[in-house]
Amino acid sequence: MTEESVNTMNEPVAIVGMAVRLPQARTLDAFWHNLLAGAEAVREFTPADLDEAGVPERIRDHPNHVPRGVVLEDVDHFDASFFGLTPQEARVTDPQHRVFLETAWHALEDAGVAPHQAPGTVGVFASCSLSTYLLNNILKSEHAGDGPELSYPVLIGNDKDFLATRISYRLGLTGPSQTVQSACSSSLVALHQALAALRDGDCDMALAGGVSITVPQTGGHLHKTGGIASADGHCRPFDQAAGGTLRGNGAGVVVLKRLSDALADRDHVYAVVRGSAVNNDGLDKIGFTAPSVRGQSRAISAALASSGVDPETIGYVEAHGTGTALGDPIEVKALSQAHNARSACALGSVKANLGHLDAAAGVVGVIKTALILHHQVIPPQINYSAPNHRIPLERSRFVVHTRAQVPDEPLSHAAVSSFGLGGTNGHCVLARHTPAAARPAPSSAAPYVLLLSAKTPQALERQARQLRSYLDRATPRLDDLAFTLGEGRTHFDERLAFAVRTPDEARAALDDYLERGIPAGDHPVAAAFVDGQHIPPERLGDLDAAVKLSVPSYPFEPESHWIAPVPPAPAASQDTAAAPTGDPGALSADVQAEIIAILKKLLGADTIGAEDDFFDLGGDSLTAVDAVNLLRDAYQVDIDLDEFADLRTPRAMSEHVASLLSGTASAWSGTVRVREGQGSHLFLLYPAGGTNFCYFRLAEHLSHDGPLTAFSYPRELGDGEVTIRELAALYVRQMRAVQPHGPYRLAGYSFGGNLAFEVALQLQRAGEKTDGLYLFDAHPPEAYVGESLTEQEFLAAFPHLMASVMPGTEPQPDLPAPRTVQEAVQLLKNRPDWMAANEQDFLRFITIWRRNHEALKGYYPDGKVRGRVVVFDAMEAHPEKEVGMLRIKLLGKEHWRKHVDGDLHTVPVPGNHYTMFTQEDLVPRLAAAFQAELDTTGT
Repeated sequence: MTEESVNTMNEPVAIVGMAVRLPQARTLDAFWHNLLAGAEAVREFTPADLDEAGVPERIRDHPNHVPRGVVLEDVDHFDASFFGLTPQEARVTDPQHRVFLETAWHALEDAGVAPHQAPGTVGVFASCSLSTYLLNNILKSEHAGDGPELSYPVLIGNDKDFLATRISYRLGLTGPSQTVQSACSSSLVALHQALAALRDGDCDMALAGGVSITVPQTGGHLHKTGGIASADGHCRPFDQAAGGTLRGNGAGVVVLKRLSDALADRDHVYAVVRGSAVNNDGLDKIGFTAPSVRGQSRAISAALASSGVDPETIGYVEAHGTGTALGDPIEVKALSQAHNARSACALGSVKANLGHLDAAAGVVGVIKTALILHHQVIPPQINYSAPNHRIPLERSRFVVHTRAQVPDEPLSHAAVSSFGLGGTNGHCVLARHTPAAARPAPSSAAPYVLLLSAKTPQALERQARQLRSYLDRATPRLDDLAFTLGEGRTHFDERLAFAVRTPDEARAALDDYLERGIPAGDHPVAAAFVDGQHIPPERLGDLDAAVKLSVPSYPFEPESHWIAPVPPAPAASQDTAAAPTGDPGALSADVQAEIIAILKKLLGADTIGAEDDFFDLGGDSLTAVDAVNLLRDAYQVDIDLDEFADLRTPRAMSEHVASLLSGTASAWSGTVRVREGQGSHLFLLYPAGGTNFCYFRLAEHLSHDGPLTAFSYPRELGDGEVTIRELAALYVRQMRAVQPHGPYRLAGYSFGGNLAFEVALQLQRAGEKTDGLYLFDAHPPEAYVGESLTEQEFLAAFPHLMASVMPGTEPQPDLPAPRTVQEAVQLLKNRPDWMAANEQDFLRFITIWRRNHEALKGYYPDGKVRGRVVVFDAMEAHPEKEVGMLRIKLLGKEHWRKHVDGDLHTVPVPGNHYTMFTQEDLVPRLAAAFQAELDTTGT
């Protein structure tokens, strides 16, 4: 099996039908019109909208609340009787399932295929988002079921598993039926699976698509610095002001056939899919939610190889384009690597118009691109003024058009990307379809019989009005129209038919029906149809040269089927949390109950006791960041990330918060217990950034049964410069407060290794013994000695430093370095790994890193450490450009030997200076090597 799942068969696949249900666009024509007009579906929510969504005052008043969003109209409405559902079944069915069912029907009709009568086997490959209707509406109502289990109708009406099979059942489709889920890339992966099923012969036709509807739709969102949610409620792909995306709501479905079958069936072809590919990033990125240049580039290259298309001929790419400052540059870099082409290529993203459609994003991108190839016009890219400074568009083949463009040469190929949270990447290559030479005119002057039908008289009248409006905009061949209406529609009991020879006669016949109620003229075939007879195609006229058309689809008659959400309970009083003064003992009990409620919600725990340990309950470094921000927001107090790690239990948290509120809190020592245990302590010194969360990750894989105690950079040192010896003296005092006498065991990562070395020297001078000193890829002192860096020099190196920490985010060589600490903060705010921290955290992080680096520049040991010293040496080199800009000499770890009076042992470990602690598969290997050395020196 290859790394990429690639379609290798050569049979092209035609897109023969499409349908959308999008904000301000229920039809393909409306969608295309909005794209050409540069329309944006985002709107500002009124207080009434927020009331309807149940947004509490504390959220509305939050400075980061953004009351904007994208609303899909009438999601509560559904034509239940048309599809044979009872009103109760409709009420307990997720609107995603309902909208997708209606959209699938319209897509088949757009393909000229009568649902329930589709020839051959038809597959369904469908995707949807989480059912927020279930969570927010049904589960809080009496409709959920009796006891702990969901009722059966609720289960099948809301579970993703039944999305595709519901379509197959309701529309009578007998091919493979699969729900496909890979987060944001789901519907493009569904299309990829549909292509494979067609090429493998599993079906003769396939529906592929997705839907995403989140309710309530009008609540807005809370922007988090560095997060993916837009700060101003607009999505700005590729733009210098890109600040995130916002959730969209909508659905899209395409109908696919092997091209040879589509031509034989005389189908209307929008575009041809030449190739597609799907892969996953795997571990090749900084974190689970982060994107990967290499992963995306591999998927794009594989799709190009599958298609056999020269990238030089691709004139448009519909990008994933979320409008995030990090994601867009990575995507453009991946595209550039895969294409390696010189010809100009337009770049666009429909997310600027509609927001992020999640499970429907990929298929809507495909539909937009198919329309571009079909109409040979590239719509304007809205919300774009100048490129993101991390995207070197001027040195790439890609260009962003802010006005509609008609290509100078026919646009022959285009491509679509869709990348899922979690690393599943999808890409497909589309080609323009050029119809065969001009068709011969019908050989007969006989009239054509046009057929219309519906389930109700009201729907039939709406059908007639739709067709009449269509004939005002278009003048189709009547043989094509008769062929499509006769063979491409399911015929119901309410009927209308007329025989005509010209489009003008068709318009007149429709006027007769709409104005005078005449359902058929005196033509026998028309009369027979209205009487309920089946009419074979040869009786509709000379259809030998006819092809199918895209004409208006069935006009559903939706009614509201909705379970209203239960109004939220009145918010608990914030007086206690907001009180600036008071008795900490009295406050603590109230605060404890509130903190337990916060932690229950965050960790998903049913019960939490006052003495339960946060990390034993399932908390980790990421959820700790969320917890800190929740506590900061709830009580408006300043809690440090490392400080929180030392609190651990609800009782300790509540006592600390209460003391902060009352003004009686004492200064935090910076000492954090990573893990409890028996016996002597293992003390851990922080790396240059001043935080100790790296040790929590390491501790998860250690079998060491002694207590692990870590230190963080001390707040009491303020903003002044500090020396290694001053820091070491502080930590010697703190260590002796925890463990009065040796032997001591110390460890430190990078900067922390040099600091641990000086601590060992000071303990030694105080008559204490060190029973083990462990240095994690710490450079020897000689590597640092030299002139110090100015602030400007450090800031110039900072982007390269962060690129080493987070691979795939390398700075562009022609962009200026940050000139101020605030500009460096902005760099950090654009990194997803930091999205929950605030600006104060960022400022402190950068300041401490520089301060510690300068401390290293002025340090040289004045003695030798007696005893065993172990250096864990990263097997991959430290990036040369970074160490050069920081003026660090790349010296071998054997240089530590001159500073050791005893045994120096070097242990090679996989990874580089950063990945040894950050890469998920490398941390256990570092822990195993560390544990082996701990066992060597005793426990």
